Amino acid sequence: MRKFLILLAAACALLFTSAGCASKTNYLNYVSEKRHGVFLYNDSETEIKIHCLEREQPYAADGVKGEMNSLIEIFVSLPKNPEALEIKVENHQGEMNYQTVHNRYYLSFSAESFASEGVDVTLTADGESKTYKALSVKHDGVISCDEAVKCVTEHDADYFKNLTENGVFKAEIYVRLLYDEDCYYYVGVCDRAGNIQAYLVNGENGKIIAVKNLHA
Repeated sequence: MRKFLILLAAACALLFTSAGCASKTNYLNYVSEKRHGVFLYNDSETEIKIHCLEREQPYAADGVKGEMNSLIEIFVSLPKNPEALEIKVENHQGEMNYQTVHNRYYLSFSAESFASEGVDVTLTADGESKTYKALSVKHDGVISCDEAVKCVTEHDADYFKNLTENGVFKAEIYVRLLYDEDCYYYVGVCDRAGNIQAYLVNGENGKIIAVKNLHA
């Protein structure tokens, strides 16, 4: 009887171990960058772009997800660059940094995403202030970052399976909302060798538009 009970216990342990290994990997747990909001203002002279995102810190394309932080990134392009440019968005303000390569101004700070469909942005250039309304590019029918990732994992299931070992995904995922007259998502998968497989996803129906192999 004792031998039978030992064999039964061993069989049960094997059953539970197998069930654990067979459990489906949640690839959303491996997202190390999630740009889920974009706000834009654009006229003939001024362009303001705001990105709302979560990103690992420190940021590194190493295939391993780090601790996530909420960020706001702001980019401003002007017809004439002032000596000093300050910005105020809701309760956040600061002096913007000039990026010579891109000929634009940049500022980032830790904050949660803006909940409204539009946000007031006040620019103060060399002491002269002007307020603009930056509008969210998302509209009804645009899928979420999580849904974009799920579309990719279902589209290329074998690729994700090959990067998964004992239920652990040996890579990290970037998902970024993009806007070019309509909404799209970039979904990038970076493995631990620095190889990146990039997907362009339709922002409304989740269709995979293009796939490209890159290197970090």
